[in-house]
Amino acid sequence: MMTEPLSYGATPFILGLLLTMTALSIVMSVLAITYKNRSARLPDATRFEDIRERRQLAELKLEELREKIRELDRAMTEKDQKIADIVGLEDRIETLRAEYDGLANARSEIDVVRANAAVAAEEYALAKQGLDEILDEAAEKQALIDRADGRIHKLEDAARTKEIEIEGLRAEGQRIEADLAPLRAEREAAHKVIEEASHSASRLAALEQSLIDGRAALTRVEAEIAPLESVLEEHRAAVAAAREHHLDLTESVTRLEALKARLEKETGVPVSDGQVEADVLGELERQPRCISSPAQLLGHRPSEQDGLANVSNYLRDLGLNYSERTLKGFHTALKINDKSQMTVLAGVSGTGKSLLPRLYCEAMGIHFLQIAVEPRWDSPQDLLGFYNYIEKRYRATDLARLLVHMDPYDTSELVSRLDGEEPDRHEHMALVLLDEMNLARVEYYFSEFLSRLEARPPFEMVADQSRRKDAEIPIDIRGLGRDLKVFPSHNLLFAGTMNDDESTQALSDKVLDRGNVLQFAAPKTFDHPDAKTPAPAVKAQKFSEWRSWIRNESQMAAADGSMCDDVITQLAQIMGSVNRPFGHRLRDGIFAYCGNYPRSERGDVDIRHPLADQIEFRIMPKLRGVDIEHSRSAMDDLVALIRTNLNDGEFADRLELTLEEQSDASGLFVWRGLTRTR
Repeated sequence: MMTEPLSYGATPFILGLLLTMTALSIVMSVLAITYKNRSARLPDATRFEDIRERRQLAELKLEELREKIRELDRAMTEKDQKIADIVGLEDRIETLRAEYDGLANARSEIDVVRANAAVAAEEYALAKQGLDEILDEAAEKQALIDRADGRIHKLEDAARTKEIEIEGLRAEGQRIEADLAPLRAEREAAHKVIEEASHSASRLAALEQSLIDGRAALTRVEAEIAPLESVLEEHRAAVAAAREHHLDLTESVTRLEALKARLEKETGVPVSDGQVEADVLGELERQPRCISSPAQLLGHRPSEQDGLANVSNYLRDLGLNYSERTLKGFHTALKINDKSQMTVLAGVSGTGKSLLPRLYCEAMGIHFLQIAVEPRWDSPQDLLGFYNYIEKRYRATDLARLLVHMDPYDTSELVSRLDGEEPDRHEHMALVLLDEMNLARVEYYFSEFLSRLEARPPFEMVADQSRRKDAEIPIDIRGLGRDLKVFPSHNLLFAGTMNDDESTQALSDKVLDRGNVLQFAAPKTFDHPDAKTPAPAVKAQKFSEWRSWIRNESQMAAADGSMCDDVITQLAQIMGSVNRPFGHRLRDGIFAYCGNYPRSERGDVDIRHPLADQIEFRIMPKLRGVDIEHSRSAMDDLVALIRTNLNDGEFADRLELTLEEQSDASGLFVWRGLTRTR
């Protein structure tokens, strides 16, 4: 009877154990299925990247499963013992059946024991099934681990092979890097050579032809050298004789000067120095023809809008079609000569570059002097004249005479002593046009002059002689006996034209930074409008009135100034990225242009128009020769700036088309101008 409590207490323990094993089996199965699905989707290198850790984990889990199996075995042993006890009890029950046959309680207890035995048998069957599944899963895990071990060994072998290859590649890379260093240096040098060569590309054909002509000339000269050598010897003998004659003349001059001094002493009548100075300066004092008309100043005070309207009507009557933007751009570029001393009109021949300045002056009442630049010019004397030692006279040019008559400070005494009544020209204005200015090197004949113009003090301080001295231009007159300087006054404007062909020289950054370049595009249509013959202005534009049209940067609206700053900052970034940086001078010129752009009758202005003009007049010329392919990103940024920020689709379209055409051709950027429709 002592074994009966043990049989009743074994059933809950076995049931709990079997339920635990069943739940564990289900969890492990879910984890295994999830693991298989995720592993199947990963590449082998990723799936087995942490195979060692996974193997250790699997071994730990396998050891835990083995421990649980040992616990199940112990539980099964205890269960077997309980079953044996139950079988012994059943034997005892059969033996005692007859004895307790009449006892209802004994029967019910026996039924309960049998029911418990049946339940225990079912639980055993379930536990056995769960154990079999666990053993099967463990076998699958072991097989997976075995396969993984083999894959790990293969991957380790492959990794060692790759490491050996990588070491070899690293050594090879170091050797290649050492070989590349001089090649990179050569590439940088080649880029610089290409960049320098790009600036000379436009002159290459002319230089090649010059080389051919030079070689032919050299052949001819070599053939002529032999007979000339004998002539040279004869000239050397003549030079020796001339030197002896010069010594004789020097002695004669000395004797004559002594005689002059003696005669002056004896007669008391000295030779007039004023007469000598008048003879020397005769041509310089003479009035140039360009300021002879109109002679009288305007009596009324027209507004800037009225002045531009007069010019526009004058051009229209002549049948000329210059857009409003072009006319305003040229006018504004002249107005800011304090900041930008030169206005250049460029383009192919016959596009109206020389005509616009002349007609503008005729309509506005400004004196006009056109100077034809010659290819041989190489010094400032070509502009201002020279002293003729034989004639002992200064051979003045029209420009030198114009400077003398327009200067209200340094040369006013020269004009005042002329015979007759000379009108005061200091309130007049004049425009000097250097026609085809790039036939010769601008830096050779105009560089010093341009520097003097830039050194002029602000107009409000020009009366102070100490401030004018750096801008005064010396006149080289050796026979005068005193220094003569002329001041290029603010009422004197300068412009130039240049043709785009192989016979001309490109402008340097010094000229580009100090001027505005209006590029005239080749015409697409050729009209024949009916033209009138209007009369030019009969009254001269008053300089003081012109100065009243000029505004200071501080007068610009705050919003307009902020937009100018933003656009200039973006331009500086773009130009820096293509190796064409600019400085404060160009920034000041842009602000001066935007601040002086003509206002409407309401007194307002769309600041985007002058900003777009300045990109066209100042930035486009500095981009000449840029490699389009290597600078395409910066060029696209420039197009976006013009199209989006400045709302100038006409300009942006023309720039995009130019980039596409030249990218397919030479690959180097050259701005060919834009014909505005309005």
